[in-house]
Amino acid sequence: MRRPFLSEQDANTSGDSILRGKGLSAGAEWRAHWPVVLAACSGMGLSTIAQYTVSLFIEPIEAEFGWTRAQIMSGMIISAIIGVTCAPLIGAAIDRFGPRRFGIAATLVVPACFALLGATSDNIWVWRALWLLFALSTILLQPAIWTSAVTGFFEKGRGFALACVLGGSGISSIAMPPLAYYAIEHFGWRMGFAAVSLFWLVITFPLVTLFLTSRKDRDRTSGIQASRAPVRNFGYVLRHLILSRKFLQVAIAGLLIATVVVSIVTSLVPIMTSNGIARGEAAGIAGMLGFASIFGRLTVGWLLDRIEARYLAAITLCLPLLTILLLTQMPHSVPAAIAAVLIIGLALGAELDLMAYITSRYFELAYFGTLFGTIGGFVTLAGGMGPVLLNMVYDATGSYDPALLAAIPVSLTAAMLFLLLGPYPTDVNQGQTIH
Repeated sequence: MRRPFLSEQDANTSGDSILRGKGLSAGAEWRAHWPVVLAACSGMGLSTIAQYTVSLFIEPIEAEFGWTRAQIMSGMIISAIIGVTCAPLIGAAIDRFGPRRFGIAATLVVPACFALLGATSDNIWVWRALWLLFALSTILLQPAIWTSAVTGFFEKGRGFALACVLGGSGISSIAMPPLAYYAIEHFGWRMGFAAVSLFWLVITFPLVTLFLTSRKDRDRTSGIQASRAPVRNFGYVLRHLILSRKFLQVAIAGLLIATVVVSIVTSLVPIMTSNGIARGEAAGIAGMLGFASIFGRLTVGWLLDRIEARYLAAITLCLPLLTILLLTQMPHSVPAAIAAVLIIGLALGAELDLMAYITSRYFELAYFGTLFGTIGGFVTLAGGMGPVLLNMVYDATGSYDPALLAAIPVSLTAAMLFLLLGPYPTDVNQGQTIH
């Protein structure tokens, strides 16, 4: 016999409850699902395992092997190519199977492969082969894994929930530079890779194993049919969503701003040391990035539940301009370097939050994993190519300034693309798609 109504417990476990969940307050959403946010936050921190540490390995590897900085960073190009190629397919798999199994696998495989980077020889192709192995493991680290776990559980408080999840990268940016620097100085750069890997294994594996889940995972384990809506294949999503004007606009804007922000963030220590700031002091300053990132992320997340995302994007994504001016116009000033790091931290905190939230509001949640996974691939591409290009300019000119100044129009273009998205569509998640 069919029940005339659903209890709140049923609404929390049914695959159709994206619409039912709208009756819950933001506080009720948090009381029910905060462990998922915690686990996803730790997983997001793991996804930045290379981003906030690799710059600290540049100088000791350069000193030992005589490789150029661009050669050392060339491994990130491999990660970028693998990431952008596989991200949409991984996103589609998340939409179909849920993020839990991918997340648990990532917490084991990724730290192991990152630790292996310390086993390289003086042959640059061995170094690149180890980066290829690491790149293949990071297929499991797409931001869509961690964000898709919470988008189905949160409606009223989605912006702040996504901010907390993505805040894991900010925590990483606080903890990783000092940890990597200490390990490298006391045990050598090879053991530095192992120390960073062990840190994330101990933190993430228990949390993800115990708490990471999603509506899709709960429906699968309980035998509930996830949705009555027709399931579209990847070809449909590619033609009608990924190749739509609005989605390409979001993806290109994300690629541009990530190229600027990630390039600066991953090279903060070398940029500051090239400006005459001592390496240890530069590492300490870089550690402040995380505090600004977390503050920016939580603030933007809170605002996203109240203000249209495109306006926030247009404002916050102009922040890298201030960082660039401080680093290029006052290169020897420690206070200017501190201000530059804090400002780029705010931009870093806003960047991925805005793209995740915009994806969830402009397109159907049923395809969030595929769509945000694709955007994550573009961000990975930017994260791999940008730092290499930045260091290629340094190798050619002996200065980071030309590349930093060239990033100014790139940031402005990204902000404009977000601004021109228009208001949120009214028919998203009501069975229609936006073209």
